[in-house]
Amino acid sequence: MARLRPRIGPVGVALTLYDVWRRLPPRQRKLVLELARKHGPKVAARALEIRRATKKRR
Repeated sequence: MARLRPRIGPVGVALTLYDVWRRLPPRQRKLVLELARKHGPKVAARALEIRRATKKRR
């Protein structure tokens, strides 16, 4: 049986992130920005690595 994965496109992700961002208080927004600057490049590199591995298997 095939697994069904929800398909969330880039627009859906952007709208969701914008909605979450609007609801955060200013102090938490600042914290999110600091964490993104620190960990963002690591997360992006790991995502690319996983993506490449997935494409090779197909």
